[in-house]
Amino acid sequence: MVSDMKFEDGTLLRLRSPEPGGVPLLSLMPGLGAHRLAVRVEVERLDVAEAVNQATLSGELRAAGGLGWIGSFLPTPVPLRTKADRVSVDLIVPLISEQVLELERHRNGQDMAVLLDVEGALPQSSGHPFARVQEEQRVPASVWENQIEQLGLAVSFTVTVPLPMNGGPLATAAKHLRTADRQITAGEYPDAIRETRLAVGAMRKLNIWPQNGSKKRDDQDQDDRYGIILDRLTDQADAYADLVQAVFTQASGPQHNDGAIGRHHA
Repeated sequence: MVSDMKFEDGTLLRLRSPEPGGVPLLSLMPGLGAHRLAVRVEVERLDVAEAVNQATLSGELRAAGGLGWIGSFLPTPVPLRTKADRVSVDLIVPLISEQVLELERHRNGQDMAVLLDVEGALPQSSGHPFARVQEEQRVPASVWENQIEQLGLAVSFTVTVPLPMNGGPLATAAKHLRTADRQITAGEYPDAIRETRLAVGAMRKLNIWPQNGSKKRDDQDQDDRYGIILDRLTDQADAYADLVQAVFTQASGPQHNDGAIGRHHA
């Protein structure tokens, strides 16, 4: 990407993509259910009007190919009076896990194509302080998938179960998930984990999605990727169950101050 952002007061900024081999254009920073998608942009000042010392970049990010709007960039300040003529900034879009999953469905193993709609503003400008550029960018599938893998256990996905709940092949899984939801609300976490494992097991019995797949990433189709998600959900449920049991065991010592516990606290 090389785009010039020209303002009415004569200020001229050039926006560039990162150099190949450096920081990726798109990078995902994991959170607990909510994540940050950062778009790295290098801003070069070619001309700056008098009394202007800062620009603000904002705008929107869209998925190319018809999926549409992903999110809005958080307003990002760009200093224009630094010693270096070029500065790097990250335009941040908040994402939830469901959006990450939807992007993966849309991408379907291909390169990640996005449309950058970047707006610039000059708070100190005496002329018309706004300008705008649009650019479509493609991130290689291997680069984007490395970002997805870095999310790791921070990603949680919502499984949407078809209604009505009393019929259809997923009815059993739906009942387990509904029970787990009530148990989480009631603070009955071990029981909720058990019900979640039963739900995943019921989905596995449908024999729709491959299990314990060993295909290379480039050879995986959509069903293979769903199978991997179910495998990871099962592993996570087992790990959480072990963790909860360990915490319960640790908190279940004898209720007195003599013996080994008394000496430990002395």
